[in-house]
Order: sequence, then C-alpha cells, then structure tokens
Amino acid sequence: MAPTTGGDSALMTAFMQKEPDAARRLYDRFASRIYGLGLVLLRNNADAEDLVQDTFLKIWRTGSAFDPVRGPLEAWILLSARSLAIDLLRHRSVEVRKLTSQPKVSEASDETGPEWHAVVGDLFQRANEAMARLPQRQRSVLELTYLGQRSTKEVAELMGIPRGTVKSRAHAGIAVLQDAFQGDDDAA
Repeated sequence: MAPTTGGDSALMTAFMQKEPDAARRLYDRFASRIYGLGLVLLRNNADAEDLVQDTFLKIWRTGSAFDPVRGPLEAWILLSARSLAIDLLRHRSVEVRKLTSQPKVSEASDETGPEWHAVVGDLFQRANEAMARLPQRQRSVLELTYLGQRSTKEVAELMGIPRGTVKSRAHAGIAVLQDAFQGDDDAA
C-alpha cells in the first residue's frame, strides 16, 4: 500500500534534510521501478543502473520542487527518471548524427611504403638508363623541355636551332623512351 500524500511530503522533507532512513526508504520504494523504466527505454543494463543513480541525484538537487498538491511522489520521481532517459537518448542521437556526418578517416597511413619507394626507384633507374641511350641532341632537348620546364621556343633559342628541330628531336626522343618502357604497366 502506497504512503499517503502527507507521508510523501514528510518523506521528501526528511530526504532533503539528509536523513539516511528517508534516503533508504525512497531508494527501496522506487529504485527497482526506475531501473525497469530504464531497461524499457534505454535497452541496456548499465544505462538503466546509471538512470537510477542520476534520478536520485536529480531528486536530491530538485527535491524542494516536489509539490504534493500537483501530484503523487511516484509520478514526480518516475517522470524525472523518464525525462533523464529521454535526454540520454537525444544526446546519443545527436552524437550518432555527428559521427555519421563526419568524413570517414582512413586508418591506412598516407605515408608511402617501402614497396612504393622500390617501384619508384626502379623507374628512375630505368628512365636514367633509357635517357643515357638517347643521342646527345635528343637527350639535351628532352632535359631542357621536360626537366628544365622550358618551352620549345626557349630551347630553340638556348641551343641555337630552329623550333621545328627542337620539336622533332623531342618527338623522336620520347618515342625511344616509350619503346624502352613498352609492356611496363607502371609507365604512362
């Protein structure tokens, strides 16, 4: 049988005055119901246990707000527990949205691995060997245009040859380099 409204008011007054017996009676009376509410709403044992603790802390802080004229103590405590559970669910929902809206970060390192260094090193070596096999005139044109990043007009002026000759030598040199890397999947 539930205590009367006057008993609820006296119980809350004693609880607010930090009487241990009042705290024990409140806990014994409502803890299992708050826990059950937590299980239904939160679907997690640990969260339901936390809800019991959080509800009693809230009652401790806001106990003076209990008004027996507005309703029974049971309703006030269970509504407090329900509000805390809903707040937790909302907080989780916001966290989930934040996490899903953030771009996924790869756990793989952006740093190049030893395989990449080996492949690139091999390509550089093969490119140097292919460049060394080119006639000096073609190699000079390719070095100035591609490695030196000069236009064909600038190369023509530097070498003292017509622009068309620069283009012909570059074209012939590139053809030789392409033949050197023919069948290589890594070469462009």
